[in-house]
Amino acid sequence: MAKVGEGDERWIVDDLGAQGTNVNSWHWQEKDILPWAKQRLQELLGDLSIADESGEITLKTGSGVSVGGDAIINNRKKKLIPSYELEVKGTWTGSVKDSGPAEGTFTLPYIADENADEDPELKVAVTGDSKAAQQLREVFLTRGKQLVHERIQGFVKEVQAGGPSPAQQQRPAQGAAASSASGQDSQAAAKFREEELTRQKAAAAAKRKAAEERERARDRAPTATVELSERFYARPADLYECFTNVGRVQAFSQSPAQVEPKVGGKFSIYGGSVEATFTALQEPSQIDMDWRFRNWPDGSVSKVKLTLEELQEGVTVLNLVQKGVPKEDRYGNGEVVENTTHGWKQQIFHRIRAVFGFGL
Repeated sequence: MAKVGEGDERWIVDDLGAQGTNVNSWHWQEKDILPWAKQRLQELLGDLSIADESGEITLKTGSGVSVGGDAIINNRKKKLIPSYELEVKGTWTGSVKDSGPAEGTFTLPYIADENADEDPELKVAVTGDSKAAQQLREVFLTRGKQLVHERIQGFVKEVQAGGPSPAQQQRPAQGAAASSASGQDSQAAAKFREEELTRQKAAAAAKRKAAEERERARDRAPTATVELSERFYARPADLYECFTNVGRVQAFSQSPAQVEPKVGGKFSIYGGSVEATFTALQEPSQIDMDWRFRNWPDGSVSKVKLTLEELQEGVTVLNLVQKGVPKEDRYGNGEVVENTTHGWKQQIFHRIRAVFGFGL
């Protein structure tokens, strides 16, 4: 991600002067929200109380949550465009009735704008290998994970809304310390379960609403179709393997790749810049995929159809039709169709010809 001040200098407005105005937020402006993000994540993830259904296994996260990375809000044409990559680390302590105490650490290694719609990975480690430590870790990875993910979902929504607000800055951390003092007795455990259930229902409702809004926005967004026809001096089976054999994909892309040649299997190249799923395979004549680039708007997925036709022995024509290509990426840049066309020609077709000798 671009750090503060690393955006395209043609669009970033640092100082409009005493008389200047940024009418309708037309110019690109950046706001560093990392200090707020650190404070907010400490509030949300510090002093969390977690318990199993019986109330006999209880744990609590420490208040000293550390946050590293970068977080900025870009604003252009009244669009708020968050860009962030954060790593969160914290500690926890807990106890199991009749087994004793234990402690450990937790880590959220990657909270970023590119996976805003996904629950981030949660790693939980323990100090020692006692039975109590393993029981506490298991509770953290089940009941605790749900709570952590709900808090992160709330944080992401706040970032997408522009980050800190005056009311929020004055508001103390919510819910973290409410049940910490009496977590071991059954009354506190019951209260915790009730609060957690309420949070889960609210989070599920918010998630459904957000998904519906993304779906509506995606349907309204203007899209285009890319159509290309390329000739290769190769048999259809050879070209088919260039998209379904991980060794061949890594050879022409010169980068790690993920290729699972089955319906529902994943296809990813260039460090995840391209993310796709196979939807139909007819060896060696047709490949269908749901295809998107990482910088496309959330929920934007195009339909790719590759057909391979051998005009004469050793000469194959590849026809590509890609429907649903957005006309703007998530940052408001309007060259998506041109970049997509150029990417197919230069980063895929040209490289396949050059690497495998299928003609230039």
